[in-house]
Amino acid sequence: MTSWNPWRGCKRCSDGCKYCYIHAGDKKRKIDTSNIILTKDFDKPIRKCKNGNYKMKSSLVYVCFQSDFLIEEMDPYRNEVWKMIKERSDCMFLFLTKRIQRFEQCIPEDWSDGYENVIVGCTIENQKNADFKLSIFKDLKIKHKYIIAQPLLEQINIEKYLENIECVIAG
Repeated sequence: MTSWNPWRGCKRCSDGCKYCYIHAGDKKRKIDTSNIILTKDFDKPIRKCKNGNYKMKSSLVYVCFQSDFLIEEMDPYRNEVWKMIKERSDCMFLFLTKRIQRFEQCIPEDWSDGYENVIVGCTIENQKNADFKLSIFKDLKIKHKYIIAQPLLEQINIEKYLENIECVIAG
């Protein structure tokens, strides 16, 4: 498993954000989470060794765990990230988002029915957000779908949204 954070920083957009590990961790490190910036690791997946091999080994890659992959402020840079993901078809890229309603405006032109090497996790935390976000998520053309019910703020029922879902995580 590898992590890749092409950008960092976030802004609250959902009920569960009150308990977000990004904001809590940044507060401890005295970092302003609202400052959404590119990181020095922006091009990490395509960096190469002197022999021409990729420095980042083939693996499951956790993307944007210091932000949200679909955050609006990074729209100008997302196509570059998609190109790197496509180039590294030997890796499986996983990102989570609380902004699934933005997905279709954030995908590359050649997305079609999805990239085989991308897992998208839709994050929900209560029934209101489950019904809103999962009603969108269920119809999106994504090859690998996860539902992340975290932080779970109340009992929820997501049974009607489970078709074509590969994994559900609750916490």
